[in-house]
Amino acid sequence: MGRVDNPDLAEIDDPKSLAATTAFEGRLQQLPEGHPSHRDYRDARSDGALERLRPLTDTEHADHVADVSARIADARRSGLGTENHYTIDPDQEFWSPERESEHDAIIDALYSAASGVPCERRAVVAGGLPGSGKTTVLRDHVEVDLTRYVMINPDIVKDEMARRGLIPEVEGLSPMEASDLVHEESSHIAKRLARRAQADGKNIVWDITMAKEGSADGRVSSLRVDGYEHITGIFVDIPLDTSVRRADARYREGHEAYRGGASTGGRFVPEEMIRSQQDDKWGTKNRMHFEAVKDQFDSWSVYDNSVDAGAPVLVDSTTRSSAVRKPPDE
Repeated sequence: MGRVDNPDLAEIDDPKSLAATTAFEGRLQQLPEGHPSHRDYRDARSDGALERLRPLTDTEHADHVADVSARIADARRSGLGTENHYTIDPDQEFWSPERESEHDAIIDALYSAASGVPCERRAVVAGGLPGSGKTTVLRDHVEVDLTRYVMINPDIVKDEMARRGLIPEVEGLSPMEASDLVHEESSHIAKRLARRAQADGKNIVWDITMAKEGSADGRVSSLRVDGYEHITGIFVDIPLDTSVRRADARYREGHEAYRGGASTGGRFVPEEMIRSQQDDKWGTKNRMHFEAVKDQFDSWSVYDNSVDAGAPVLVDSTTRSSAVRKPPDE
């Protein structure tokens, strides 16, 4: 995708983009007052009316989710992803000096917050669908002292970008609802943070979904090059339906906090993105990708965390005596 030098939707020349924007504007006009996507909603947040807001009903929440999906799709079609505005090469790999300066500030802040992390060259690569509970499993069941690790997670970077006003504004959306527009940029910043931590030998936790083939493999290879000799692999397994439900619940909680003026909003994860990870053999492509790379870890384990409010169950690990490990239900 080429660069877009002018982000103003009013100046889009492409007929398809203009048609999409016109339809988008039409939907805006039809929203009732008080709807979280209404034009006046942002003004209501600033004039004290937010104190009178009640939580959205299930129906209103479902309507808002549909509206968010449509708005993000319109924004993507209009080229509002930051990689289109702030990269300076055709392959969109290099960022403008001004934007790199913002990246430096974020990395400095996150790295300074981890100043007490020891340089023991230990690493954990944790995978699982949204809502799987990776952090809880690491902290409470694998007994990883997270204060002794630098957490590398693009979602943490997105939170920081939202606080700094670096996520493009989309009419009717909270900053975190529009965070898909900085997906490439937040991944770039997270990788830079990891490179800095690895150069110093800091203990690292890579928190990733493993949605893409080779994502875990690339991280393990990079860690090995930097002298990390103890790398642990963790996968937290849950069904797709559970991921969809938990991701929506977490997003809804964050959005209600935003409506009350207390946050930058909940991170929106489209249901179709989660369901696209279905795999007939392992249940999810995420689990399949973990299985393909697990032998590269010095130790690894798989937890089932599908029961709400229940304790995660260790279902497989390098400590198991079984010589042959089979997919679920086989």
